[in-house]
Amino acid sequence: MSPSRRQEQVLERLRTRHGRRKSEVFLVEGLRCCREALDRYAAGIEFALAGREFADSAAAEPFRAALGPRLEVVGDASFAQYAVTENPQGILCVCRRPDPPAPEARDPFALILDRIQEPGNMGTILRTACAIGLTSVWLTEGTADPYSPKAVRAGMGAQFSLRLHALPPLGDARPQLAAIGYAPLWLAVPGAGTSCYADEFHLPGSGLVIGNE
Repeated sequence: MSPSRRQEQVLERLRTRHGRRKSEVFLVEGLRCCREALDRYAAGIEFALAGREFADSAAAEPFRAALGPRLEVVGDASFAQYAVTENPQGILCVCRRPDPPAPEARDPFALILDRIQEPGNMGTILRTACAIGLTSVWLTEGTADPYSPKAVRAGMGAQFSLRLHALPPLGDARPQLAAIGYAPLWLAVPGAGTSCYADEFHLPGSGLVIGNE
């Protein structure tokens, strides 16, 4: 079997930043991240691609059962051509980007990422946010794409558990955040201002801004 021409075109676009920026889908690679997509976002998986060795393993059974004809099996050499990682694990998924969530205060405080540029840092922060129980993360204009392949791998699938809100530049975003109950904003600046251990540092009902590297 082989992907359809449309699927090949989608995979080719997702290999470049320019193609990803214009696409309504994103790429998920690796067994752990693909399992998170399957468990938490199965309806959003457009199609999945598996190499023959992976497809013949027990690890492929959940994908076969849940995705049916949305799972395409190709030879291992062909799969390596479609993957973007150096050492692919034999499975990748192409998922629709979630619809923008409505801005609402669901967490005790808002975690705001302001122009974070490194996708690996983005994914790590999202994974940490998920681990501490946050349900939302807020991203200002100019922040790295949280659905880039590197960010998804670093996030280990946290993107499928979080509501990711897009914000305008931070100065313009303050009234929007205040309107739903997040004010004031605390800026994370190492060695400056108020220590996070000080009594006056009160995070609930406010926003914590992590800025550009």
